[in-house]
Amino acid sequence: MNGQPEGAGTVDLEVQRVVAAARDALTDEMVTRLASTAGDAVELIDQVNRAGLARAIPALAQMVNNGDLERLSHLARLYSSAQDALTDEMVGRLSEAVGEGLALLDQVNRAGLDRAIPALAEMVNNGDLNRLVKLARVYSSAEDALTDEMVSRLVDTVGNGLSLLDRFSRGGAEHVVRMLEDLHTSGALERLATMLPQLAERLGTVQEVLLSIDAAAGASRAAPASGGGLGGLWHLMRDPEAQDTLRFLLAVGKELRRGWGAPK
Repeated sequence: MNGQPEGAGTVDLEVQRVVAAARDALTDEMVTRLASTAGDAVELIDQVNRAGLARAIPALAQMVNNGDLERLSHLARLYSSAQDALTDEMVGRLSEAVGEGLALLDQVNRAGLDRAIPALAEMVNNGDLNRLVKLARVYSSAEDALTDEMVSRLVDTVGNGLSLLDRFSRGGAEHVVRMLEDLHTSGALERLATMLPQLAERLGTVQEVLLSIDAAAGASRAAPASGGGLGGLWHLMRDPEAQDTLRFLLAVGKELRRGWGAPK
């Protein structure tokens, strides 16, 4: 029973000796720094308590457990290294690029281009955007290949075409279009298209007939007037060429009568 108080007294004596040794070893400067450190610690604890950071301790503990705090530390080191590597010129250019990007986003927002995003996405999906890019490249290549003379001739051609269209519109093009529609509705346009190749083949014959008529009219005008009477008729009938001509006209009349004048 008397052993326990005696052991406790020995421990207290040793603690007192340790405290006395520490007190003797501390200098005034060490005491000042210790007091300053203790004051800073108490002030930090007070700020933590006032800011309510005690509620963040579970989140910090979870971040420590799953490694997120270490990742944040690595990210902070990376940011610090990038900050040390950046020069004033690089920072200026980066600030300018960020400013221009924000200005571009503001312009896009004000112009309402966000409504065009679905259409652009659809164009990307069906390949229309790629086709537009290729068309732009073709246009750029053509623009580079065009000379001043070619551009002038192209402008003249376009101007003449527009002038022709204007004259065509003023000259009653609507009536021509309406007439073509009526021909198409009645089927005459299709029949005309079918007969055009045949007409093209017969144009030579028609031209020969017209030239023959023209030559006959000229010869008739140059020939003297007929004397008339049975003698002249008899002389005409005795001419072999006149007989051949009359036979030819009779054959033509028979063919015409067979095609048009035959009774139905």
